[in-house]
Amino acid sequence: MKNTSITKILFILFFIFLFPVIKAQTNKNKETSKHFFEKFTTKTNDSIPSIGSFIVSKDGKIIYEHYFNGADKETIFNVKSVTKSITSILAGIAKDKGLLTDIDTKVLKILPEYDNSRTFFKNISNLEGKVAHDSIKKTVTLRHLMTMQGGFDYAENSQISHAMGFSSDPVKFMLDLPFEEYPGDKFNYSTGETLVFGAALSRLVNSSLKEFADINLFKPLSLNIKNWDTDVLNRNLAGSELFMKPSDMLKFGTLILNKGKFGNEQIVSEKWIVESTAEQVKLDSWDVLPNANGYGYYWWRRKTNEHQAFVAVGYGGQIICVVPDLKMIIVTTCFLGEKNRGRIELKKLHGIIDEITKKEESTDNSVLQ
Repeated sequence: MKNTSITKILFILFFIFLFPVIKAQTNKNKETSKHFFEKFTTKTNDSIPSIGSFIVSKDGKIIYEHYFNGADKETIFNVKSVTKSITSILAGIAKDKGLLTDIDTKVLKILPEYDNSRTFFKNISNLEGKVAHDSIKKTVTLRHLMTMQGGFDYAENSQISHAMGFSSDPVKFMLDLPFEEYPGDKFNYSTGETLVFGAALSRLVNSSLKEFADINLFKPLSLNIKNWDTDVLNRNLAGSELFMKPSDMLKFGTLILNKGKFGNEQIVSEKWIVESTAEQVKLDSWDVLPNANGYGYYWWRRKTNEHQAFVAVGYGGQIICVVPDLKMIIVTTCFLGEKNRGRIELKKLHGIIDEITKKEESTDNSVLQ
């Protein structure tokens, strides 16, 4: 009994003396954060002329939110290739529902109308090469497309990608391309492959991607997303052209951080989130992704100050960056137009994200010391 009383007294004394120190340190950290973000706002505005928004959330609370160049909370941005990562979530939901049973399924089994063998021709030019092409095409799987390993002779932002976009059927255009590599052998970033995947996923869920997303993803997140562009055959572009507000993007980041859960609802399985953000492809360098360390299912991986991050990236500075170690989500958007310098914006933004994670890391440590 005596020992218990002494323990209680020591605990009370410890709390009395330590609490003011913790409180003072906390207040000091708040002032440091305020000063940091004041300078940060000026620096971001000066270095990235196209910046539209920047949001930082930590431990479920927004610690920084700023809009630039006339943007506000209601401004809608074209998030470009961030769309790919949203498509990945839709694929996970389809798998959870048993609609996508196996990601190693051959694409042409889902889209048989593109399986046009040329073996019955007798006199066409380079018949042997075309038959070989048809044989390789039959081996392309959903996994190959989701990990950018389809093997097609395709280059992003090139004449071939522009031709695909203007074609009468972008999916057919992609599947008719020659192969540069065997499927599964090499990573090659390709929006064209994502379009093929999107067409296959749409077939599996028996609806447009937008309709499937409205019911199974957007509505559970309380989102009202109106615009998602389509190709000439009215298929939503799985790789780009989804439009949303920065706060919408933050919700998707929250979904990843919480391993598929939003509020009390498990929207997509934890297993899928873990699998889709894992290193499915080795990737230790990428020109606009410093400290890259792999690619998942339409999710990039990189290290920021030695913390593992999962990143959705869109052309010109559209980013959702999730850093589980720090319980942090960072969202950025940029206006597309004359002020936007494309890849330069992305490089600068990743550098700024590194400044934030370093600052937050040191703030956490100082509270604990």
